[in-house]
Amino acid sequence: MSKLELKFGNHKLGDDTAILNMGTAVECPSRKLGLCKVVDDGIKCYAEKAEVQYPNTVPAARKRQEKYWKTTEASKIATDIIAKIKRRRKTTKYLRFNESGDFWSQDDIAKLSVIAEYLALYDVTVYGNSARADLDFKNAAFLVKGSGHDKGNNGKSIVIGKTEVAPKGFKVCTGDCRKCNMCKKEDSINIAFRRH
Repeated sequence: MSKLELKFGNHKLGDDTAILNMGTAVECPSRKLGLCKVVDDGIKCYAEKAEVQYPNTVPAARKRQEKYWKTTEASKIATDIIAKIKRRRKTTKYLRFNESGDFWSQDDIAKLSVIAEYLALYDVTVYGNSARADLDFKNAAFLVKGSGHDKGNNGKSIVIGKTEVAPKGFKVCTGDCRKCNMCKKEDSINIAFRRH
């Protein structure tokens, strides 16, 4: 039986943020469907870098997260997340979904909505990005920016080069989520991430 593996924070996200992945970057459904955008030097996905840099640990951990996601009911995932959060000494305010990977199907949106509604009872906001322009996020109970499209429910996100000027209507990501909450609040701000 698989179990919940949550990571808390990374070099960009604060330690008040739990991270839940539905799969790896290499096997990402958006990638397979050709929904990811190529920027500058042809690199498509920042999440793939960790899988390449740490091939003996990161892909295996993300595959375990995928198995848990696909084989565990939403209510169990929600209670497992809260149990982990309660055991921490630090406050958890956010759950960032899909640091790597993306939604496999519309069913995953419904599943994450159940989880988000439960986590909201504990003042945990669920947010992230998705390149799945083919899925419907209108009734999602979590915040999602459309990655390269405007079909999310909380604005759009794009990737720009290191020196590129952001298009009109976009705010440039500060690169430090510990000091910024533009993606974590319901405001439909369009975000331009610098390639990193």
